[in-house]
Amino acid sequence: MALQPPPPLLPPFPPAPPNISNSDWEYFFPNHLYHVFLSFRGEDSRAKFISHLDSSLKNAGIEVFKDDDGIQRGDQISESLLIAIGQSCISIVVLSRNYGNSKCCMMELERIVEMSRTKGMVVVPVFYEVDPSEVRNQTGKFGEEFDSLISTQKVDENTKMSWKTALHEVGGRAGVVIINSK
Repeated sequence: MALQPPPPLLPPFPPAPPNISNSDWEYFFPNHLYHVFLSFRGEDSRAKFISHLDSSLKNAGIEVFKDDDGIQRGDQISESLLIAIGQSCISIVVLSRNYGNSKCCMMELERIVEMSRTKGMVVVPVFYEVDPSEVRNQTGKFGEEFDSLISTQKVDENTKMSWKTALHEVGGRAGVVIINSK
């Protein structure tokens, strides 16, 4: 009896479009552990939005990394999240009022933008109960929360500028805007 190869870690990606060869298609999606990395501030969106998004993606056969189901007990949370970002093809960044007040979220966003620039990661912003211009320019309630993080965490000027640049870049991308979702 011949040994069968183990099943793939991920469901296969859809077939390549007619104008792209299968080998080129595989080039764009090398052996990533996750199809999608979800970046979000739990207190703002976990129960109302993220749980539904996560379920919908998983029901569609998409392998999702969400902070509460991919970290092993005892791992450094920040390090585990940063590694998972690098093991993902796409990042969905759910920007909410308090997203900019989380050091962890800002470190994730910085890494996501870096992966977008250097590895071609697809970044899909979702503006959840926040105006994209507030994210882009760090103004309004979003800006107040971001300023609070900067003042309480005592981040250095390089980190502050990197985070502002990441917010400006992602806040300027076309994305999904969800306002008054109650």
